Amino acid sequence: MYQIEELPDLKVAWHESYKCLNEPLLEYVWEVANHFLPDYAETDMGMIPVESSAPAIFANRYAERNLSVEERYERTQEMKTFKGTLEEYKKREYRKLDDSFKEKFLTNEDLQNTIEAYKLDVSKFWYLLLFVYDFIEDIGTNAPALNKSVLEDFSYFHATLLEATSITLKKNNKKSYVVEREDTIRILQAALQHFINTYSDIRHSEQDRETMIKQLKDIGLEGFIRNDLSSKISFTDKSSLDISYKKWKFTDMFLFFIERRKATTIPNKKVKVSKDKMMLVSRLIYTVG
Repeated sequence: MYQIEELPDLKVAWHESYKCLNEPLLEYVWEVANHFLPDYAETDMGMIPVESSAPAIFANRYAERNLSVEERYERTQEMKTFKGTLEEYKKREYRKLDDSFKEKFLTNEDLQNTIEAYKLDVSKFWYLLLFVYDFIEDIGTNAPALNKSVLEDFSYFHATLLEATSITLKKNNKKSYVVEREDTIRILQAALQHFINTYSDIRHSEQDRETMIKQLKDIGLEGFIRNDLSSKISFTDKSSLDISYKKWKFTDMFLFFIERRKATTIPNKKVKVSKDKMMLVSRLIYTVG
């Protein structure tokens, strides 16, 4: 059976994710995270994408997956990422990272042959699979019942606005306003980025749930309480997203990763190896269940 190289406990806080850049086992995770979950920084040239915080969040969740709540608390004290007491820490919502399908992944010969045909490192690919699966469970389990368009439209609008050179507004399907002034567009870009950064800072803070919700309401982000995409905050009115959305997002992320890669014939392999990319994704979906 194939062997997976163990990811070390990097003990890197989410806002210091760049410290994970040199960890070779996260190479594939970085590739996908920086595309789908980039962070942004303000520069003289405007807002630019920077290293995602997602790899550090994933690395910590992986390191904590088999720890007791007391051990997780001690780890936060060592990292200085939680200032409260153990009792306060126990009140926080926590969803364990699920790696129960590891043996299924390793013993699937068809899947492993395809991974080899694409010349992928099996350990790095395993952590990518865990990362994508955990991310989708995060936005898809106990999350608001949002359809695909709401999630994707906001992401597309954000990315498009950052590159916009003009903006057109309509009223009753008729053009009512057009702006091409660079300074006006930059103000709108900065305002949206401030919105995103403020929400992210609150969402990733170490405060209790009630404080986070109050802060979101106080600054006018109450709408994001019902549309929280990270599931870091547990809201009582959440319900699971349809399995079709999870499959669609899983496929989207893995096709991005595999689209620029080509499979080759494996020397000395007497069995037929599938090089079909959708077949690879289907086998991964079957693996994670």
